Amino acid sequence: MIRSFICIYHLFRLFIMGISFKYIENDTILVRKMTGKLKFETLYSSWLDLIMNRSIKPGIIGVVNDIRDAELLMEVADLKKLIELFEEHIDIFGKTKMAVLVSSYKNIVFPMMGDKLTSKLNIKPFSTFDAAVGWIKTK
Repeated sequence: MIRSFICIYHLFRLFIMGISFKYIENDTILVRKMTGKLKFETLYSSWLDLIMNRSIKPGIIGVVNDIRDAELLMEVADLKKLIELFEEHIDIFGKTKMAVLVSSYKNIVFPMMGDKLTSKLNIKPFSTFDAAVGWIKTK
């Protein structure tokens, strides 16, 4: 009963943040859709929620982060904090490809920089969903 309540609370909290997620490809890929003005604190908190609630479960080979309908309100220092979070949980993110769907030149900067800031993670920007999923599925 308590676990069900926590799951409902978690989904409601992400919904309020403008973030939704679902699993595709036989639950091997997590797709996160973000909309609206997305502050760093919200983005960071959403990743913490996924980690704490074990939403990136064993068998997940990749995460598609769709920020085409979002405006990222963050700085380079914020990106470094996000990279630190991923590296603290390298057991999860070290083997997981992270595709970022972008449509704005402003938003493409962050996944490109993220990929350059660390060699421990596999982050890449894409403009189409099919290309992102295809990349995640390649070995």
